[in-house]
Amino acid sequence: MNNAVLLTFFAGVVGTLAGGLLGLKVNPDSSRSLSSLLAFSAGMMISMICFDLLPEALEEAGMPITVAGCALGVCLLLQFDRLFHHHGENHPDQLDDLHHHQRALTHSRQKNMMVLGMMMIGSVALHNFPEGMAVGSSTLHDLDSGIMMAVLLAMHNLPEGMGMIVPLRSGGLSRPKALLLTAMSGLPTLIGGIFGVLLGSISPVFIGFTLALAAGCMLYVTYYEILPQVTLMNQGRRPMLFQLAGFLLGFVLICSL
Repeated sequence: MNNAVLLTFFAGVVGTLAGGLLGLKVNPDSSRSLSSLLAFSAGMMISMICFDLLPEALEEAGMPITVAGCALGVCLLLQFDRLFHHHGENHPDQLDDLHHHQRALTHSRQKNMMVLGMMMIGSVALHNFPEGMAVGSSTLHDLDSGIMMAVLLAMHNLPEGMGMIVPLRSGGLSRPKALLLTAMSGLPTLIGGIFGVLLGSISPVFIGFTLALAAGCMLYVTYYEILPQVTLMNQGRRPMLFQLAGFLLGFVLICSL
């Protein structure tokens, strides 16, 4: 039990917090730096969805439950966005065109970045829970396997921590508050690890559904929030290269598991 708690704490909280500390080196007022880091984070998230979350969900729960979970994740984030983001409420005509949206974004950038950061935290926290359960249950049966999973999870939490803290800082949060929120997104890993140990044998269908739900949330955040913001801040080739780098790094880390 103690080993599982320590490993999931390391994988979730420490890994994400370390990424947040690295992200503090990025100037939150620099559109060039911010767009590159967000693009890198988007590439990582797409890679995780394609090569980790959805394939694992398919293996554990099957096609119908995976599709249902993914669709539900998209719908949940859509409702969240309608409640707190209010696209088009103040600029109904401007938000339909990227050129005009650039001007609108100048006046509401802090609010948009804060909402983006919170949505990223929510989606990352959601997928951390089943991953924590997997680490906890693996540690219960094989300590070496649990250690390996924890190390790899901590590694891929590094860029996630970087991707989350930058929009929070750009949204006006102080460094301590942004770090605290970033670290808190890793807590579901610890909670999931404890559940994994207590339950001993976890229902594969439940894990698969939760992974698919997280994949749907991440799809929404990536394609509706992160990538449009990147396009508005920098329409050059640099963000595309960072997105590709994030995608390839995610692929390498996932294949190393």
